[in-house]
Amino acid sequence: MKKTVKANINWMPVAQGGRKTILPVGMRYCPIIVFDSEQTPDTLWCVELFNTSIKGRQSIADLSYLAEDAPFHLLKSGSSFNLYEGQSVVAEGVIQ
Repeated sequence: MKKTVKANINWMPVAQGGRKTILPVGMRYCPIIVFDSEQTPDTLWCVELFNTSIKGRQSIADLSYLAEDAPFHLLKSGSSFNLYEGQSVVAEGVIQ
């Protein structure tokens, strides 16, 4: 069974390497995620993200891992993370 959590997402401005546009509500997006608690991640993990609401450069999203063997223990309330496209941080977030 897939574990999905709610996350607050702060999308970085373009000048700081962020996306030119924020994905619309309901569109599937699969970036790399790195949690702040992971100082040197051994493996990079991708998540599936669907924005459920957007206000300015902030959104609330449903977030889940794509792989069954991913570190699901990190999907806990208060965990902060960065979302990457390649080597660019495009957003920062916190699990609700």
